[in-house]
Amino acid sequence: MTQVQWDKHMTHYKDHIKWPASKEDIVKACSGEDVEPEVLQDIKNNLPEGKIFQNPDEVKNFVVM
Repeated sequence: MTQVQWDKHMTHYKDHIKWPASKEDIVKACSGEDVEPEVLQDIKNNLPEGKIFQNPDEVKNFVVM
């Protein structure tokens, strides 16, 4: 995911995901029509299983290339 894609979806990450959140929670929240398939795929591929993320900034460290 690029920084531009991250910035575009930042409101979604803040408003549609209840924090703290697991990878499963984030994928579920991002599986709607408002997130491009390639962005969702980056989330699925790059977030580690079992980690609980406290806020969007923690997610950003794993998905923005």
